[in-house]
Amino acid sequence: MDKTVEKFTELLDERLFEVAKELRDELGCTQLVISQESIYSIGLIEIKIREKTGD
Repeated sequence: MDKTVEKFTELLDERLFEVAKELRDELGCTQLVISQESIYSIGLIEIKIREKTGD
């Protein structure tokens, strides 16, 4: 794959995570955990949102 895809995915990954955290905080959804896994070389970004457990 082209390096452009890799760099674009990396930058998009960073922005998406920041936007998700900001939105969570703005809405007061502090019980939500946001996790993100990415494979830049193939343009894959996966975001998972779950509620904190009471461990």
